Amino acid sequence: MNLLELGNIIRGHIKDFLDNIGVREVDITLEVPSRIEYGEIATSISFKVSKEIGGRPLDIANNLRDFLVSKNIPYIDVIEVAGSGYVNFKLNKNLFFKDYFREIVEDGLNVYANYFGGKYYRIEYTSVNPNKALHIGHARNVILGSSLATLLKNLGNKVDLLNYIDDTGVQMADIIIGFLKLGFEPVSPENMRFDKYCGDVVYVKAVEEIEKSDELKDLRRKIIKYIEEGDNPIAFFSRALAQKVLSEQLKTCWRLGAYYNLLVWESDIVWSGLHKELFKLVDRSSGRIIKIDSGKYAGTVVIKVSEEPDFNPYQDEVIMRSDGTLTYAGKDLIFAIWKLGLLKYPLKIKVFGRQPNGGILYTTTSEDSFDEYIPNGCDLLFNVIGIEQTKPQKAIKEAITDLYGDEYGSRYIHYSYSLVKLSGESTKKYFGIEYEDKAIRMSGRRGIYFNVDDVLDKMVSMVLDDIKESNPDLSDEEARKIAEKISVATLKYSLLSIDRDKEVIFDIDKALDIRGESGAYILYSYVRAKSILEKAGYTEANYEIDFGLLDEDDYKLARQMMLLPLYIYDSIRKFEIKPLVNYMYKLSTVFNEYYEKNPVLKADEPVRSYRLVLVNVFRHIMEIISKLTNIELVDRM
Repeated sequence: MNLLELGNIIRGHIKDFLDNIGVREVDITLEVPSRIEYGEIATSISFKVSKEIGGRPLDIANNLRDFLVSKNIPYIDVIEVAGSGYVNFKLNKNLFFKDYFREIVEDGLNVYANYFGGKYYRIEYTSVNPNKALHIGHARNVILGSSLATLLKNLGNKVDLLNYIDDTGVQMADIIIGFLKLGFEPVSPENMRFDKYCGDVVYVKAVEEIEKSDELKDLRRKIIKYIEEGDNPIAFFSRALAQKVLSEQLKTCWRLGAYYNLLVWESDIVWSGLHKELFKLVDRSSGRIIKIDSGKYAGTVVIKVSEEPDFNPYQDEVIMRSDGTLTYAGKDLIFAIWKLGLLKYPLKIKVFGRQPNGGILYTTTSEDSFDEYIPNGCDLLFNVIGIEQTKPQKAIKEAITDLYGDEYGSRYIHYSYSLVKLSGESTKKYFGIEYEDKAIRMSGRRGIYFNVDDVLDKMVSMVLDDIKESNPDLSDEEARKIAEKISVATLKYSLLSIDRDKEVIFDIDKALDIRGESGAYILYSYVRAKSILEKAGYTEANYEIDFGLLDEDDYKLARQMMLLPLYIYDSIRKFEIKPLVNYMYKLSTVFNEYYEKNPVLKADEPVRSYRLVLVNVFRHIMEIISKLTNIELVDRM
């Protein structure tokens, strides 16, 4: 039994009470009171009912209490009315915590899969142009997408993960110019990865030269055309370069715990003819997709988002230019329809390779000898794309609704996020780059960005010495593995604990501070709990003790731990990782405050036994959240 199940039982009885008095359309809400003396569950439903049928909330609350008392609700000792109409529920702590703690330790995540599983989701994320290494801003996309996938998958859902490779655009043409016209060798210097070489060296120099030369600008346009046409030396060279960069990018993604089912190459989509399907869809529109007949935008096809009769460039979106070529939004629209399983147009796929987690990664291909693939329909399609793409993403959603109805338009989710900046202190202290700004916004064109691997390598080097000092028995390899896990986990926490629509200013020192609000603090709390249990020789919980004996501090920790299912529900309901990540920190804080005030190993029985149970349950809850958020824990620090 957990608080979610118990809440559903209570909610069912309240519904019966409302039916008896003729109230049908009132939302039944329960909450956990902020003050301990008010119990573990409360409802203010009496105030809503009073507005519907009249009468004093206090009288309604008293009648509701009497009705609920007669139902002998399990695990509830006391139901009482408070204030002017609140109804509070107080648990039989011994019975409830005995069963809840056993459920956490023995059943773990399996319980919640019964509530939140059984759906089919598709997520497209990462989608970094194959001309550079991933920078810290890309990491937010990768971590958001992979953590969302982990949450959904480990709650019993099927999740299909796509990585879209835009290998036909301007940035690809720029590095080709770098290699073919500016003398750069298509081999990276020693001790520099190829993705970093392309982005930090070749791309930056190529953009600089192209901006000064009309001849190179013209060549850029020709190269893009060659790539889109396919089956020519430029197209083959472009694909080879892109694959070489992508192979390095994937190493970074895997380092962050991100995996995929399918790599979708834009060049394969272009060469397959999928984009041409958009022409057929225009005629199906009921008015949102129109062709403009006159004026500046004559001949273009647009998605009408605004209600104005004329084209509004600030809201409406061009999807097809007057020359018949598709814009980015046009390509995204037809691809979105394909991802939703609404367009039965096959792409060829083959095995790309096996990933470090053992999973097989597939890729699209233009080679004829491979299998055809058409995606199945999905309950929701998440597109993890920056907040700056809100306008075209909104237009695409409108177009899908127009073409296929609300049922499918509502399935298209723009899972947006804001920028990541590196703090000025970190850039100066660890990278020797000094700016006047407190936070540095990255720019690939100007070569101002911080690669994920560079940041993680710096963090690993900072953590490694402390780990070796604290754990002299560890080999260098073991210590480095722990340092790697700590660095990745702290980066993830920093990027997941902030609202997606807010900018993140990443500071390396703060991320690694085990005393502050950080991923390192969470890992430290877990290591501390495991150490307590190991010192106690703890093997099996004693659930026969009386959990009604919990003192105020014990109960405060137990009460915080009983909230886990509510945070899981909040995360899955909103499709947000942040509630669980923040709960992880909040619970760690309560646990550390508890341990610093209350002896566990030196306590007398039965206090020692039930406190060890509390520590063990804390450990298991942290492991459950780790599995849901993709923040990996460590055993030693």
